[in-house]
This record gives sequence, structure tokens and C-alpha cells, in this order.
Amino acid sequence: MTPTLPGEAEAWADQLQARLNDRKAFVEAAAGFDATFRFDILPDDRYDGNPLTLTVVVTDGAYVAARGSDPDAEYDFGLRGPYEAWVELLEDEVEVTEAVMGGTFEFEGSEMRLLNHRDAVTELVRAAQSVETDYEY
Repeated sequence: MTPTLPGEAEAWADQLQARLNDRKAFVEAAAGFDATFRFDILPDDRYDGNPLTLTVVVTDGAYVAARGSDPDAEYDFGLRGPYEAWVELLEDEVEVTEAVMGGTFEFEGSEMRLLNHRDAVTELVRAAQSVETDYEY
């Protein structure tokens, strides 16, 4: 079943978790890397719903999805942007570094630490792009 974003975000995150944990390149690249990522999908002209937060916890090469929108939850890295930008990222129409540097996304966290684990981050993005997704808006 193809999950729909944003309505079936938990099902989408479950598929991402399965993709990442089966992805040898991610498991190898993320070995020894512990971090919590927070992804915020914000309303825009295309999507007028509530903001959506997905939390990805990486622990030594494994991924655990902690879902919810707890604004007080701690995280190491944050990426927030409008719904349409997330669609473009997931459809591989824009590269994440380009979107952050261009101001489409707002990034929080240690850039140096992220760069030290760029292979794991690259595999995370590739896995997210490989999840077959329908979009509500």
C-alpha cells in the first residue's frame, strides 16, 4: 500500500524505517552514529493543514521512528520547510544541500557533525526518496 503524505505520515515513516534498516549502505555509513533528526513539514500555498513533525532516531546504524509533534522533544538536527519543498525533495527534484543553502529549508544543528556523517545522511535521503508516496495536496 502506498502511503499518502501528510495524512498517512506514520505509515510512510514505517516504510522509511524498513527501507533504511534493509539498506546495507545506510547501516554501514551510520555505524557508530547516534542522532535524532526532526523533520517539520509546514503549511504553504499547496497544503493548508497543520504542521507535521517526523522524528528519525538513528542508533549505531539502525533507524527507529518516533512520531509526533512534541515541540519540546530534543533533537540533534532539524530540517523544516514548506510542504511543496518536501514534495520536491522526496521526488528528487531538488537536492537537500541546495534547498538548505538556497533558503527553502531551515537547518538546525552542527553542520560539522553532519558533514562527518554525510554518507549516512545521503543514504537517509535516498531511502526517503525510494518510498513510494502519494501526496494529498
